[in-house]
Formats: sequence, C-alpha cells, structure tokens
Amino acid sequence: MISSSFGEVADYKKGPFGSALKKEIFVPKGNNAVKIYEQQNAINKDWKLERYFVTRDYADKLKGFEVKAGDVLVSCAGTIGELYILPAEAETGLINQALMRIRVHDDVNQTWFCYAFNNMIKHFSNKYSNGSAIKNIPPFADLKSYCLMLPPYDEQNKIVDMLLKIDAKIETQNKIIEDL
Repeated sequence: MISSSFGEVADYKKGPFGSALKKEIFVPKGNNAVKIYEQQNAINKDWKLERYFVTRDYADKLKGFEVKAGDVLVSCAGTIGELYILPAEAETGLINQALMRIRVHDDVNQTWFCYAFNNMIKHFSNKYSNGSAIKNIPPFADLKSYCLMLPPYDEQNKIVDMLLKIDAKIETQNKIIEDL
C-alpha cells in the first residue's frame, strides 16, 4: 500500500466560465457539431442525454475542456458530487461550467478511484459543511492534497469486485423492499 494524494493519481479540470458557453453560440446537432456535456449526464449516469452543441471550430478553442470515453464526470453545482465514468461508446465532447473532468492515471482502477473520491467528498462535507445537507466539492488545492492509501492495481481490482457485488446486493434488497 502506497501513501499518495488525489493529485498524484488523477488530473482534474473544472468546466469553463459560463461566458465561454453562452446560448447564442449553440448550434443544432449535426456533422460539424460537438456535444456539450452537462450535469444531467453525471447525475443520470447517461452520456446520451444532450441539449447543446457548438461548432468544431469553437470546440477547438475550448480543447482544454474536452471529455472522452474513460473520463470521469463530476457534478459541481446543485446536485454536487455525482460521479460518472464515460463508457467506451461515449462521444467526445466538452464539459460545461457545472462539471469537473477527472482523468485517472493508468495505474489506478477508475471504479476504485470513484469509490475513494466519493468517500473523500463525504468526509470533506461532514468535516466542513457545518450542519449543511449539501455536499461540497473541495477547492482544487484541498482536493489534490487529500491523502489516500493506494493499494497495488491487483488489489484495487479485488476491492472493486467486492464493492460491486455489495452494491448489487443492496440494489436487489432495495428493489425487494420497494416491491413490498
């Protein structure tokens, strides 16, 4: 197990200022259009949801805010802290101002990272929210310096397998309860 920090295991980018994505620059979906990912994509865990597009030329100006398959989207306004890994079939696009993009380094299991990141957000919220029910995303400096214990990649995979099984059992039990 290696002591590390969130800043050492991933790269982070918050969306552009709102003025970079004004309604007057949006275009209809088409061959020359690039999708804008929004909070609804992270919250609903669905890359196919879409409302806004910009031209490829305009998207080139915002290349630093590009997202692609394998990136992690994080909601940062209103419903805060929802994470979603863009699947292999997701189209490349741009994030809007209410999202953060995380690119997890190759030696870290993305799903393991999401569990660790979500746990860190909960810990941060409990410590700094002063009784508020709203989760907060820590400032980048705090987020990147937060410590985490990084197990070897094989152990990350085993942990993820176990946690996914537990999540599936919880989902099954919740469904049974709902049906009753």
